[in-house]
Amino acid sequence: MKKRKPYRHKLNMLEPGLVLCKCLGALLLAGAVLQLPGWRLAARLCFLAAGLLFLLLLVLLAIEQHQDRQLYLAAKEEDPEIP
Repeated sequence: MKKRKPYRHKLNMLEPGLVLCKCLGALLLAGAVLQLPGWRLAARLCFLAAGLLFLLLLVLLAIEQHQDRQLYLAAKEEDPEIP
């Protein structure tokens, strides 16, 4: 049996994910408000920043999911009773 090296840092995205979602909402709202008077460049920059922040959130969630899966598999190796 191969001994797995434990993670140095376990990513937990609950609190940072909520903060990122609030920032996304604020950027989308700012982009919509800037669109009204015709400030299209500023609105597009806000929408672009929101899109990049969303992609960052997706990457961080994928990393957390991978870590959780690896920890689950390690626990299942130690105790086969785990479903």
